Amino acid sequence: MILEVLLVFSVDSGPEEISDRIFESHEECAEFVNMLAQQDVVNSDYGFRFVSFDGVSFDGQCIEQKDYDLKKEI
Repeated sequence: MILEVLLVFSVDSGPEEISDRIFESHEECAEFVNMLAQQDVVNSDYGFRFVSFDGVSFDGQCIEQKDYDLKKEI
């Protein structure tokens, strides 16, 4: 079974956004975020928080789509 992992994030504490790309694993999503941040920023729960070199703050999580959908229902 292939997972559908979403990259859910906010920029400068703004509204929550979801990336257009759907990842096949949490690890693939984490690698993508770490590449963008140019450092290891994703924690063991696949959450992250970092400030880019130009001062923009990013806060988010790599989360399975089914879990995200359940979270939105609450």
